[in-house]
Amino acid sequence: MLRRRESSYDALLIGRGTPRIWTLPKGHVEARESHEQAALREVREETGCWGEIVTKLNEISYWFYFNRAKHKKSVTFYLMRYLSGDTANHDHEVDEAQWFDVAAARKSLKYVNEKRLVDLGLDYLQANPMAFGDVPEFARTAEQSTS
Repeated sequence: MLRRRESSYDALLIGRGTPRIWTLPKGHVEARESHEQAALREVREETGCWGEIVTKLNEISYWFYFNRAKHKKSVTFYLMRYLSGDTANHDHEVDEAQWFDVAAARKSLKYVNEKRLVDLGLDYLQANPMAFGDVPEFARTAEQSTS
């Protein structure tokens, strides 16, 4: 999830463990729930914040071991725009939810695939400056300089 801050963006990450491991929110799809509904619900539960989906970014599949058995997990990630909420209201599944400047968020993320998702989101916003429903300050500046 991103929110606009002046000419840049902040990204919302979740942290677990000590030392803190920062990742993007994610979870499972419940019965009779679409991928989009699951993404919105999981982000709200894990971060305490409500968002709206702007676009699908990518699907990531990976393998992990649990109880000596190998499992495959696929996660669909969406670019979301922050609407409301407070990170203090995250659920018990995470130790912390925190906003980071997007460059700091990218640096803090543990997994390379998640860093790439941040890049995809920023690329989308650069190509679609109205995607968040308003004209960002840096686009207004560019429009004024060409007038």
